[in-house]
Amino acid sequence: MKHLLLKYGFTPATFFQLILITINAQLLYAFWDIRNSVPGGFPAALGVTDQEAGYLYSMQGLVILVGTIALGWVGDRFSIRNIMLLSSLGVGCISLFITLFSPGLSMPVLLACFFSMLFFSEVLFKPANFKALRSSTSEDHQGLVFGLFEFGRGVLAFLISLLWAGMLYYQVAPKTMMLASCVIVLLTGLAVYFVVPKDVKVGDEDTHVESSMEAIKGIGYVAKLPVVWIAGLNVFCIYGTFVASGTYFARFLQAGYGTSAVAAAVFASIVIGLRMLPLVSSILVEKVFESTAHFMRTLQIILVILLSAIAFIFFTNHPDIALYSQGYLPDQAPEGLISSGMFTLLMVLMLCASACCFMIRGVYYAPIGELGVAKKHSSAAMSFAITLGYLPALLAPIILGGLVQSPEKDAAGHIIRSYLTDTHVLAMAFVGLAVLALVAVCMSHMLVKLRAKLNLKKIKLKDNMH
Repeated sequence: MKHLLLKYGFTPATFFQLILITINAQLLYAFWDIRNSVPGGFPAALGVTDQEAGYLYSMQGLVILVGTIALGWVGDRFSIRNIMLLSSLGVGCISLFITLFSPGLSMPVLLACFFSMLFFSEVLFKPANFKALRSSTSEDHQGLVFGLFEFGRGVLAFLISLLWAGMLYYQVAPKTMMLASCVIVLLTGLAVYFVVPKDVKVGDEDTHVESSMEAIKGIGYVAKLPVVWIAGLNVFCIYGTFVASGTYFARFLQAGYGTSAVAAAVFASIVIGLRMLPLVSSILVEKVFESTAHFMRTLQIILVILLSAIAFIFFTNHPDIALYSQGYLPDQAPEGLISSGMFTLLMVLMLCASACCFMIRGVYYAPIGELGVAKKHSSAAMSFAITLGYLPALLAPIILGGLVQSPEKDAAGHIIRSYLTDTHVLAMAFVGLAVLALVAVCMSHMLVKLRAKLNLKKIKLKDNMH
């Protein structure tokens, strides 16, 4: 075993470090990810409507957009071990505060809590986590490390979602699940502290500030590059659909057809399990397709078809919500609103659409490196593309959350009566997602054309040299 580890640049200690880093990186989001597994119960436990929950979820996008300024200062002054511990304790303590005092917290307080929690996880933790990953093996095996890391995160995300689904099955209250997630976050943060290198910083010998300054100076330059805009818009379209598939597909099933909380949680668990698919994307790009852009264009065309089919089902299978104007009790969900065969087809289509989103998401930044952006401008180009691409994380939860008819809750945050949402409204949401995917097809097609021009230029340059 030791010989095998050494072959790939690991020691037993650094491989153990990789395992704990992966566990910490995924379980840090245990509280945040409850929103996917318990799409109706989580907002209820917080004491907010689905629309208000959308504002809370949008804090992720806001944090990503504004948080990078502080990153350089922190990354150059504190070790990755201290940053990872601080981030884990910060997320754990804030989520514990939310759990203990919800429902009852005002919306401004909840917004501040979610912003702070996501600042710790998205801005402070991720760069330190990636640096810890890089230090776990040699430069020759970085691809393997990140592949194992993403695969491990996908497995853990799936297992945690199954845990939440099992707790729902045994009628454990969402608030108890939230409390369990807080304990998980705190324990994993403390565990990883003892295996992460002590004196390693996010920046390399104070170069982080310099590279950050170079990235800022390069924004004006990369903003003139068509590939950066096209790649950024591509990410914007697909990430918008990804947000919907990861957070709202299960909620739409509940809202439109009265799906039980357990069934919605199981469906969400399967969606989360699809996070392991980017490994397949890498293989397909290398072995089957000419480029990342060709791969994305093919999957995006499939995605347009899938989303359009889902919209059609919601349009044509339209229950009379007037029959349930007074709502229904949680244990008396309406039955027969849609045939079992059509419902199964709907779930299969949603899962296939989610799979497409995850597979595209694994590679959608690759064209920036493939299409001739100079290495010295890669940081600025990536920052520009991320800023543009992650706007849906700010906008989509607000828009999609506002479409759903929220349930009635008691003072403790328990759902006492649920209401159906007009499926025509939900159908229009999928029409909008299909349009986003169609725009993404156009963007990928433009990337294919740009790659062809670049290849032609390289051929002409070779001919001239000869």
